[in-house]
Amino acid sequence: MNIKWDKLMENEKKQFERMNETDKFIYFLLLQFGSPYGWGNENPVSSDCSGAVCMALYAATGLLIRTTADDLLKRVFTKVNPQRSDIRAVFYLTKKDRKHGDRTVKAGTATHIAGFIDDSVILNSQTPTARVRYITDVSNWYQREGFDVLVRGLDRSALERLAKEGKTVYGLDKEFLDFFNVGGK
Repeated sequence: MNIKWDKLMENEKKQFERMNETDKFIYFLLLQFGSPYGWGNENPVSSDCSGAVCMALYAATGLLIRTTADDLLKRVFTKVNPQRSDIRAVFYLTKKDRKHGDRTVKAGTATHIAGFIDDSVILNSQTPTARVRYITDVSNWYQREGFDVLVRGLDRSALERLAKEGKTVYGLDKEFLDFFNVGGK
């Protein structure tokens, strides 16, 4: 292909700078389309579900946190009945204690998150790759497997507090700094 990537990216940067926070969040979710799932990662090349959302939040707001789906639900995405203009996510909470990776999670724990792209569309970062999916398709599967589904909106003031605290449960993967200037690094 004869794509002039430098020119294309110049235009993308200009468009991004004109966007509101919700559109920037969506834009960074979409940048992850087709990226391989990467447990514990949060970058455009490879992310897990919470990493994809945390990275998109950082790109949209400039507020850096890195935490779990459950922590995002309990501390950041607390707005019930969010508006279409809000940054939104869908959470999947297990109805029973179950194995999740190398640990056991208790009933009521959110083990998966996906960010909203549009009213009925999410970016689902899950093995093998991040895909744009209808929320009903993903939610139907989770419900059959014994999960509750919750849609919540971002509480920006809570995000600001956590970012100020330096809330990074996982820490950042080394590739994150290849894409973002964090603290002048």
